[in-house]
Amino acid sequence: MADQLPPIKTAPPPWTCQYQAYIGSFYVSPKSGLPRDVAYEPLEASSAEFTEAGVWKGGLVMIQLLRYSSTPVGPYDEMILLPGNFDVPGGHGSHTRITRIYVSQRDTTYNGRKNWNIPKHIARFHYTGDFAAPPFTVQLYPEDPAITEPFFTASLQHLGFWTPMFPFSSNFLKRLGLPTTMVQPPLPEGEPKEVLCGTDAWYKSSGSIYSSKAKLVWMDLKQPEKEAGHDRENWWPGIKRWHLGIWLQNAQLDLGEPEVLKI
Repeated sequence: MADQLPPIKTAPPPWTCQYQAYIGSFYVSPKSGLPRDVAYEPLEASSAEFTEAGVWKGGLVMIQLLRYSSTPVGPYDEMILLPGNFDVPGGHGSHTRITRIYVSQRDTTYNGRKNWNIPKHIARFHYTGDFAAPPFTVQLYPEDPAITEPFFTASLQHLGFWTPMFPFSSNFLKRLGLPTTMVQPPLPEGEPKEVLCGTDAWYKSSGSIYSSKAKLVWMDLKQPEKEAGHDRENWWPGIKRWHLGIWLQNAQLDLGEPEVLKI
């Protein structure tokens, strides 16, 4: 008989998390269209309520690679895609949204979905090099160990060892007019249901981020040739290979109870 997995640990908000992160970004025009196979995991792509919930406006796309050392559900790795802004129905303005996200353990998958409508899925993270000391490469694989080809690859390199360190916070983003609030539509339910739970309300969340040591880096999104299609050489169609990013060390995230929106 196969070993049974332990029950999911529930951890309602607020959360305080310690982590390191690399955040790469680039701008895309809404005229280019949102590539659904890049922007969504198949479960969410099959849900019209999730994918057709407000018009995609383009804007600043962010790819985030994180390693949490302390959270209410323990340590884990994470990859996040925020593909720009979406209009929110009901006159709630335009906000950024996480449309695709992968983590390395079950507890954060369930709690992220339940607490904030974050569409987390489990993936296997493989590193060449040290996450805490670029250069390194990360490759993401489906949870199924029988699948041996990655679906996402990124490499991080120093912009220059001379690049100075500086403090960074979400208040800095606000001053630049960049998004710090996300609005997430309801999630479809997947299998196993005790992990990939569905939700039925819209959630608006705003986290507080602070890092005492931040530094500029390069993020390379070139995909291995055998995994990259003719228009997927750099993962997102039509973008260049190299992107300026920021490396957050000794960082803290505080994420509270979301606001429930009436749509």
